[in-house]
Amino acid sequence: MSGNYYRIADLSSPALIAAVEENVVEWTRLKGVHPGVELHDDGDAVWVFSTLPGRGGAVAGARFTQVTAAERIATILEYHRRYLEPTLWWVGPASTPAGLGRHLSAAGLQCQIQMPGMACDLDAMRTDFRRPEGLEVAALEDFAIFRRYEHPFFGPATTERRRNLIEGISWIVRQEPRRAWHFVASLGGVPLGCATLFLGAGVAGLYHVATVERARGRGIGKAVTLAALEHARDQGYRAAILHASKEGEPIYRRIGFQEVCKVSHWYYSKSRQVRQRLTWR
Repeated sequence: MSGNYYRIADLSSPALIAAVEENVVEWTRLKGVHPGVELHDDGDAVWVFSTLPGRGGAVAGARFTQVTAAERIATILEYHRRYLEPTLWWVGPASTPAGLGRHLSAAGLQCQIQMPGMACDLDAMRTDFRRPEGLEVAALEDFAIFRRYEHPFFGPATTERRRNLIEGISWIVRQEPRRAWHFVASLGGVPLGCATLFLGAGVAGLYHVATVERARGRGIGKAVTLAALEHARDQGYRAAILHASKEGEPIYRRIGFQEVCKVSHWYYSKSRQVRQRLTWR
């Protein structure tokens, strides 16, 4: 088994719903190990900041009160305003205060999407799906393949931002004790699908699940997702969680995921900050 981390076994407990958000908190904290990234673990929020393209910023696990929310949001965003850097803010079932979104909106963030937070019993997931003949699925160790081929989630490494995003995942999977794996599905040596597995908060979290557009509808996404989930089960984990896109939700439901809560993504954009600066002048 990987690391000395507890594993949620009671899939009906409120702890599972909380883990949908707490897994993201631990994921955000792990991203703070990247070179050039500042990690801020403030007790009432975990956030990372960087001026490097593709490192960006992220905030998770807000535990503010109605009294402190506006001031704490302004304090965190001040870093991003100073350098005109964007940030993503995760809001989950345990985020506080109630109505946190109103505070974020007042501070200039926009809700990009609200998604179902889903969970799956790994002992009961469905695995009897057909996969394309010759498809190979494995945890990736050498990310140099993306110098030649596009990354299924991030796209071709033709910009500094994309190269940093890909290198960031490579960095995360090399950390010890190991808690993350990046699975890739390939045909003829060409990567067509991917999924990142992160073990944290007692559950297996899935991120970066994608299939290149030309290869969709062939079962590649299901195959790489199942490979990640089966690896988590082999590590002793009972439950998996994810935030489902509209396109991915039907696939996850067929595997055995069920919605347990809602998660929203709020975004503070660089262009919005530029407009605000021009207005203030």
